[in-house]
Amino acid sequence: MAQHTTEQTYPNREATTTGSIQRLTDSQSGLTVTVLDTLDGIDSERWNDVVDRSDLGTVFHRYEWLEAVETGLGHPARHLIVEKDTNLIGLFPNFIVGLPKTPFDRLTSIYPGFGGPLLTTDVSDSLSLVLEAISELCDGRTIVHEIRACNTNFLRYNDYLEAEGYDSSRVGGRFVLNLAKGYDQLFDEMSSSKRRAIRRGRETDHEVVEAELTRSTIEQFHKKYAQHMRDVDGIIYPIEFFEQLIEMDDRILLLMLYVEGEYAGGFLELLNDEQDTIHGFFAGVPSESFEYHASERLYDYLFQWAIENGYETYDFGGGGADFQDGAFTFKEEFGGELIPNIYWERGTGPTWTLIETGRSLYNRYG
Repeated sequence: MAQHTTEQTYPNREATTTGSIQRLTDSQSGLTVTVLDTLDGIDSERWNDVVDRSDLGTVFHRYEWLEAVETGLGHPARHLIVEKDTNLIGLFPNFIVGLPKTPFDRLTSIYPGFGGPLLTTDVSDSLSLVLEAISELCDGRTIVHEIRACNTNFLRYNDYLEAEGYDSSRVGGRFVLNLAKGYDQLFDEMSSSKRRAIRRGRETDHEVVEAELTRSTIEQFHKKYAQHMRDVDGIIYPIEFFEQLIEMDDRILLLMLYVEGEYAGGFLELLNDEQDTIHGFFAGVPSESFEYHASERLYDYLFQWAIENGYETYDFGGGGADFQDGAFTFKEEFGGELIPNIYWERGTGPTWTLIETGRSLYNRYG
């Protein structure tokens, strides 16, 4: 955000840069938006207090998750905080990440994970101010701002965002399982092949362990996780990222499956206590363990654990929008509901228009 005033559009607003600190101040509302290029500039308790007070807060908004993304993955941060009379009233976390299949970048809230603005008071003025600040951050090779939200309550901002030039036509989805119905009904509603696989998995000489999150268990999990991601041609996050998650061990469930005493694979689950949801972001079950029905056995244990601990939904993560995809079918057979992801995108300049056109053609013709 270069130093300048905004008298033509908003006569009461002024943008300034002092060293690496960028601010946008609205004298009429008394609000100030500050851009943070690292979380080191703010206290974790102060940050998480806003997450706890916001109805829209998620585990992905928490300081520890954002710190893991910043430190473990090295994505440059562009977090916005909103203050009123020095009181922190809003957060809008963002990272700069690559735009797939292009040489350009996107500013996203957030990846990996889900984001969106958390505004506890003065919502209209705060949203106006943060969106103006965002527009100053999309320049050079950063050609689009993306908001990825998992909580459908973020739809309250849809009309406002569209009026500010954001497009919400992007399509994606994920499977979500309703745990409130109880385990017996959940099991009965699975496909017959899934029920059969779970029963066979129960017959094996196995043990599921709720493992403590340590560098040793992370290293053990990561080996199988990397093997699994190579099997599916997926992105392998470095072990440094997972080691950072030890700082939020109260929000992590690490399940490790042993078959005949040998480690066969595991799940690393994120506990979104803010929304009573568990997110299945990281699976470490390589194909060599499929004969033991390892994934089905882990899911069976996980669903029962989640219900016993009061969680209402289980989120399988990305399910895409292609019924012919194997991962889509695998998740669908557990009986989950396919719900749309919530995306908003606002590009800058003709480069983004060309990329949008290319993406549309690719989706149409493959």
